[in-house]
Amino acid sequence: MLSIENVTLSFFKDTINEKIALSDLSLKIPKGQFVTVIGGNGAGKSTLMQIISGSARPDCGSVHLDGEDLLPLPEYK
Repeated sequence: MLSIENVTLSFFKDTINEKIALSDLSLKIPKGQFVTVIGGNGAGKSTLMQIISGSARPDCGSVHLDGEDLLPLPEYK
């Protein structure tokens, strides 16, 4: 199961240009399920995929795959 809990990510944090890409996102996808992520430009689709893949780190929250915390792992894993 992929479990994303209370993930928030902001770009240019604490500046006048701050943009909140994801705000308190929680999602659980059971093993074997198929999910489609859709939305308009700037909705956070790519940011969500980057957090899951490890190429972006959230400001807060957690990402687990089959119970393993993915956030401390390097991107290549």
